[in-house]
Amino acid sequence: MSETMKELLVKQSENVTNKILGYAFLVVAVLGLPGAIIVSPFFIIVSVVAGILSFVIYFRRMSVEYEYTYIDKEIRIDRIYNLNSRKQVEVIDLGKMELLAVHDSDALRGFANREVKLFDYSAGEDDEETKVYELWYEGKKRILLSLNDDFLSPIVRFYPQKVKKI
Repeated sequence: MSETMKELLVKQSENVTNKILGYAFLVVAVLGLPGAIIVSPFFIIVSVVAGILSFVIYFRRMSVEYEYTYIDKEIRIDRIYNLNSRKQVEVIDLGKMELLAVHDSDALRGFANREVKLFDYSAGEDDEETKVYELWYEGKKRILLSLNDDFLSPIVRFYPQKVKKI
């Protein structure tokens, strides 16, 4: 693989809220079906809606992975659901990057009072291979990414003044 192209795949940790909501809607759907037969046809509608919501909220998005691709001073981020559905969510032009630093590092102190939108495309926590980095982009976005040293090497080479590894 050349120095101008790098790929990294990270798995996002499970979202507890989505898991609880998915199972709650599934329980309502299962318990609503006998109620629909005995009590009222209104419960059929409730049961079907709860079943669809449980599928959409949890079961369809049970496994979320992010694929980062570095090509020609750009990072492209794809979100992959359940290993079969892919959607490109972001293209970052690194020429417009203000700073890339380890999340919660001292290098980010100057950005602490800014009100910007947060986009989380990270695994959620540090692990043995990757660290969560914070990328400040165009003064409008704060993007969280889980990156390793191999993926960072071409970015550091082209933008050494904008990348803080400590």
